Amino acid sequence: MYKAAVRALVRHGLERLNEGDASFLLRLAASDAELAFPGDNSWSTMYRATVKGRQVHVTHRGIDECRGFADRFVAEGLRFHIEDILVNGPPWHMRVAVRAHDFKPTAAGRDDYANRVLAFLELRWGRLRRWEDYEDTERVSDWDRRRSVATPEVTSQQSTTRAPSSR
Repeated sequence: MYKAAVRALVRHGLERLNEGDASFLLRLAASDAELAFPGDNSWSTMYRATVKGRQVHVTHRGIDECRGFADRFVAEGLRFHIEDILVNGPPWHMRVAVRAHDFKPTAAGRDDYANRVLAFLELRWGRLRRWEDYEDTERVSDWDRRRSVATPEVTSQQSTTRAPSSR
């Protein structure tokens, strides 16, 4: 029963995000939530430089940086089409996998951007602790190039509250 409720909660949060409202998902997030976005692109380097290696590289730390990412997602007009939501684990160590398409539709009915995504979420007692995206990073970088969006140079001294740039 709990897993069905979590599935419905995640689906509802992503539907609200598609409608331009990130507040529902952000309310689920813990104040120290983390987001890991792959690749070397304008999304993964919004707040810090890319670090390559075997360990997960957290690209967004805390609710303010996660809000910056979500607000940018909404501002860009991106959407999710959910294919499946898998839930496993007890409430104190819940894992959720969302398989979806993320895309930006155009008025002409084509997609300006389209990608496949697997989002791996970790929740503890209903609070979102970590969100890791897995997707084709070449498509993200290609969209950056087509839109002439430079990947910002980030130094370790830069503020983590810098305003998000365009994807």
